Amino acid sequence: MYRKISILIIGLLTALQLQAQSVKRLTLKEAIDLGVVNSKQLIVSNAKVKEAQAKLQQAQDKVIPEVGVSGTYLHLNTPNVSFSQESSSNGGSSDSPLASLANLHDIALLQVSASWPVFNGFRTRNTKIMNEYLEQAAQYDAQTTKSNVALTIAKAIYQYYELLETRKTIEENLKQEQQRVTEFKNQEAQNLLARNDRLKAELQMNNVELALTEVNNNVKLADYNLAILLGLPDETIVEIDTVGMFELAKLTTWDEYLQTGLANRTELKSATVQVKAGESGYKIAKANRLPTVALTAGYVNAFIPNVVNITNALNGGVSLKYSITGAIHASHGMQEARARVEQAEASRQIMTDQVKVNIREKYLNCQKSLEQLAITEKAIEQAEENFQISQNKYKQGLLILSDYLEADVALLQARINYATTRAESMIAYYELQESVGTLQ
Repeated sequence: MYRKISILIIGLLTALQLQAQSVKRLTLKEAIDLGVVNSKQLIVSNAKVKEAQAKLQQAQDKVIPEVGVSGTYLHLNTPNVSFSQESSSNGGSSDSPLASLANLHDIALLQVSASWPVFNGFRTRNTKIMNEYLEQAAQYDAQTTKSNVALTIAKAIYQYYELLETRKTIEENLKQEQQRVTEFKNQEAQNLLARNDRLKAELQMNNVELALTEVNNNVKLADYNLAILLGLPDETIVEIDTVGMFELAKLTTWDEYLQTGLANRTELKSATVQVKAGESGYKIAKANRLPTVALTAGYVNAFIPNVVNITNALNGGVSLKYSITGAIHASHGMQEARARVEQAEASRQIMTDQVKVNIREKYLNCQKSLEQLAITEKAIEQAEENFQISQNKYKQGLLILSDYLEADVALLQARINYATTRAESMIAYYELQESVGTLQ
């Protein structure tokens, strides 16, 4: 009875654990798409794009005439009004307009004004152009962030695959080690094997168990990091659909990758438009040396009881403003703006050099990884053949146990190296695609 209850409790706990840990099976493309959607870095970049778009809209609003409305109402107490002797004799009668000031209690004034800058040194136009360039730069920066996020996810997926394959290889090897230890124990019991040889086999099995413990820990950590990276619940177990994961196009020449990178890298595009934005900023600073011409119009409606009533008072004209102080100080602003242009141009050149070096590095790394992959494939064949020969010789008594176990370790290492190199070759390929701006 007690045993049945224990089994039931264990079953319930297992079911609850499986419910808590949901499984998410994803292809590489699905993982990248999911990570891009949930990327916090991309959310920040998109917010910067919206900010740049808002600034551009503000610059476009500057071409709209500025219209203002103001209204004033004043209530006064009974004022003490006295007139001079001359005013009293000439106009101090009750019929005099000045006499009405003694009964002044309310004043109402309504004004409408409009101003439209016809010419301001092309400041409005250049401000709009500058913000257009800055908005483009923000868009390019967001594309760069998206590419970086995609590469980060791809690397995480392949590294996770590498750990899973390594664990699978070690688990298979551990079964063989356990079987060998069992056989050796039987042989020892029959006095067909020395105790020392059985201990050597057990020691190798223990080493494999230690390696498996380390890999299991790394798998759990990688799975957790991947879930966070993809925006999944923390306890999600990610399963990788490897269909199409190891397809890559044949490498072209270095020059083709270089030209593609120089044409496509969004960092370079962003740096280029920032130089143009700086040039527009210089023109804005230069506009301070020029006058401002504007068309103006106004409407006034005033009501002062017992004194005056003004309605439909319209006015229109042209205003000219020239700041002598602003023109004098404009040269310093122009120097500052020119320095910013020079900084932006230097940054663009630095970025170009960095892109060239980056493409070269990723191209060579990709070539190296593909060469290493071919070597590890061949190494597996050699290690398998070496293990078979060593195993046969050991069974025939032509090889000592240490050499036999060494051949087993070499085969295990060759298989692990192949899984590692296979994943790293794809990471190198994706890094190359990112370096030339073609990773989507």
